[in-house]
Amino acid sequence: MYTFMVAGLALLIAAPGPKDPPKKEPTIVGEWVGESATAGGMALPVPQGGIKFTFTADGKLTVDEPGRGKAEEAGTYQIDAKKTPAEIDLNPPAGRNEPTILGIYKLDGDTLTLCFHQGGPGVERPKNFESPAGAKSIVMTLKRAKKD
Repeated sequence: MYTFMVAGLALLIAAPGPKDPPKKEPTIVGEWVGESATAGGMALPVPQGGIKFTFTADGKLTVDEPGRGKAEEAGTYQIDAKKTPAEIDLNPPAGRNEPTILGIYKLDGDTLTLCFHQGGPGVERPKNFESPAGAKSIVMTLKRAKKD
C-alpha cells in the first residue's frame, strides 16, 4: 500500500497544474481620443473638444471631430499586426473617391500611435514613427477613451 501512495503522490506532483487562461492580444478595437499630432516636424493643434477615432471589431472606423459633428458614414480599416512595424490601411467610406491611406501603428497599453504619409495614390507606407521637418508624414498619438 505504501508503494501505491508514493507512486500516486509522485504522479500528483508531476502532473501539470491548471492552465492559465490564454492572454488576450492587445487590440485597437474601441474608442481613442487624439492627444497629439506632428506633421513635417511641427506640432499640430488638437481641435478644441478633441478628436475621437472608433475602431469596431467588424473593421469599421469612424472619426468624430468637433464642429464637424459625428461622422455619419464609416470607413473601414485592416491591420496586419504580424508585420514589423504593424500595418494599418484606412479606407474611405463607400462612394468617396479618395485613396486608401497606408500607415503603421503601435499599441503600448492605452496608447495608440499611428503614422501615415500625406498624399494620394502611389504614396508608400512609412517605415518608422517619425515626422521630421519637411517630411510628408503625420504621427498621431491617441489614448484609449476612459469608460464612464
